Amino acid sequence: MSSECTIDILAWLSGARNIKNSPMAQNVYDHMKKLFPDLTDSLTSASILLANVYGSSGDIDKATDIQTQLYQSGAKKKVGLSCTVVDGEIYEFRAHDQSHPRSSEIHAEVEKMSKQLIEHGHKYDSSSITRPLNKGETIASVLCGHSERLAIAWNFVAHPNTSQIQVTKNLRVCGDCHRATKLIAAIRQCEIIVRDANRIHHFYTNGQCSCNDYF
Repeated sequence: MSSECTIDILAWLSGARNIKNSPMAQNVYDHMKKLFPDLTDSLTSASILLANVYGSSGDIDKATDIQTQLYQSGAKKKVGLSCTVVDGEIYEFRAHDQSHPRSSEIHAEVEKMSKQLIEHGHKYDSSSITRPLNKGETIASVLCGHSERLAIAWNFVAHPNTSQIQVTKNLRVCGDCHRATKLIAAIRQCEIIVRDANRIHHFYTNGQCSCNDYF
């Protein structure tokens, strides 16, 4: 199986996630598993996407079952990491990261961005969360803790009037982060470029993304 074919299949699954079509996603995954049973890495990625589709569709139990099967099989899910360069130094963030020496300022900036998003009509999308909430968590707190939001916030902490931010993420951006980043780029009048596992997203100051919302 070529890398191009793998990308095409994962693109189908990503498309199914975006339109919350779990039957289509399950069909694509079943065919992939039948035709290419030895491609464990690709199947792991496909399983994670399939779980995300079920989670986005509101079937948290099915998403949890798939994630449990992955865990029991020994497959390892990648930890989401976002990297950005500020003043010539590379910074890496995980979800809900507290390791940065200016972490309190970064999380305060995340809260500031969240208030601005809400003021401009953003509604946090629970379908972008594919697991049950833990005690004390809210939809907003989970989504605002995503690694790319911390990386973006750090850029604004370091340079409040910056006109361009670049972030690299090893996983695909979720739907809520994509919508939020479009709006932040417009609110702050700052171009934000995010290279994720699937493509490069260039968020412009007019609130649009170069991917035309296909991710």
